[in-house]
Amino acid sequence: MTVREAAAAADSDGGTDRATTLGVAVVLLALAGICALLGDHLVSGALRLAAGVLAGLGLGATLLVVLSGRGPRLARRPALLVAAGTALVAALALTVPAVLATRVDPLADRAALALEPLAEGDAVHSLPSPDSPVLLRRADGRGQVLLDGVAHPVDVTAHDVLALSADGRRLVRATGVSTEVLLLDPTASAPDGGFPSRSFEGTPLALAGDLIVLRSCTEGFCRLSGVDLTAPEEPLWVVGAPAETRGPDPAGVEVPARVEQPPGLLDALRTTGVLPAIPLSFDPGQGWVQRDLATGFPVGRILVGPEQECRIAVTGEAVTAPDPLHPAPLVLAVCSAEDGALTATAFRDGAVLWESAPSPAGDWSVRLDRGRVLATGTETGSDTPGEIIATEQGTDWTAPGGEGVEQVAAFSARIGIDGTAMVVTNESGQLLAYELAGGAHLWTLPLSSPQAEVRGALEAGTAVVRDPVVRERPLEPRSTQRLRVIDVGTGEVTLEVHVAEEVRGVRAVGGGRALVTVDGQTLLLGP
Repeated sequence: MTVREAAAAADSDGGTDRATTLGVAVVLLALAGICALLGDHLVSGALRLAAGVLAGLGLGATLLVVLSGRGPRLARRPALLVAAGTALVAALALTVPAVLATRVDPLADRAALALEPLAEGDAVHSLPSPDSPVLLRRADGRGQVLLDGVAHPVDVTAHDVLALSADGRRLVRATGVSTEVLLLDPTASAPDGGFPSRSFEGTPLALAGDLIVLRSCTEGFCRLSGVDLTAPEEPLWVVGAPAETRGPDPAGVEVPARVEQPPGLLDALRTTGVLPAIPLSFDPGQGWVQRDLATGFPVGRILVGPEQECRIAVTGEAVTAPDPLHPAPLVLAVCSAEDGALTATAFRDGAVLWESAPSPAGDWSVRLDRGRVLATGTETGSDTPGEIIATEQGTDWTAPGGEGVEQVAAFSARIGIDGTAMVVTNESGQLLAYELAGGAHLWTLPLSSPQAEVRGALEAGTAVVRDPVVRERPLEPRSTQRLRVIDVGTGEVTLEVHVAEEVRGVRAVGGGRALVTVDGQTLLLGP
């Protein structure tokens, strides 16, 4: 074979290789287009990634054909390297930016604080006001106060009771014999690095401003005393108290309407984690009375007689208060007749603010919250459970929301209810809040779809709502949820994030915040 014949044969073989490579490039680019179309239609991340990789390989194969063409061209090995590098760069350019654009940031990036995960039996106590401290009581007895982005441990035994003051300025630790009052001020630390504190003999009954009321007994003689925390050397007043101990009921917590056993002095504190701002005392000969913080004298009339079957608690004022910027705490009592009929009464400064008519007879549980009474149970002669409320808006017991809610579309789920409002979803794919007493529509927010599975919680004036995110792009993570933290009173969304991690628990916290447990830790989220 002559040299010319050998060259012709080589050119013929090279042409065949280029044609084959070009055919492969066309097939790869066609497959890339098909994968891209199917990926967008089926919202499939795998097909979208495959489209980017195939497009990169097709572009590299096309470049190899060009470099191997007639005329000045690169040697075969350098041509392969250039084509392979181009294919890799193109595949990365067509996939990595798209992945990054749909990436959901870890929830920890938005957290103000990360904690050991909340476990079953751990209690969370908070106040509705913004920036107020959050009290955690672990099931093993440990205590923590979350304040200004720091988790402060509290020296406490498993038998001690921890409670925040109603204004959030102080933390009270009650042992049953003595009381320690800690000032929650991060700028004024004690020598041991903790919060400044003072200890007193007795059990706390109430704390408002700088005044605390304590009950103590010595050698069979019991007394109530008022102490000014700014000058605690001598009590402001001391009055005698009966030896029988009985405490109020927890505000905002559902309890049976008829008392099986009277609660102890610290039972309500242990349940709510908040020390009331009004001192109530029980005398077996007189009943329940309210006492003045500054003098210890009874205020107004006897609230509840000793023979009456009643629940009584100190609550925050209703949202319809005359001065919402300076709400005054109220005393609520709900008493049961022999047939189970309920009568609710609200007191301000020992005087009756409003009183309800008797409810239908039945078997009820009651919740005293925000100056209102919510009863849950069954009416006599009926097997259908229901809810009725007594509020400042009328004497009769009504269904939550009253006529305002009866006129709206059917609800598909209820997120939560408290003394202020109820938060629900409807069949139109909306999240709504209605005022508890009159049913006034407070606010509306959209859900991802009418069929969305919505979960949430309502506590301390804050709602935390989760609904699934509808995937619109192929590379968006599956099972992503939208988490919104909402101020129930105003409807303001204080936080909205997408969460790709598995959410193992959610707790609403006052001030438009939430505690969310993901990836082995609990995160404090909020403004």
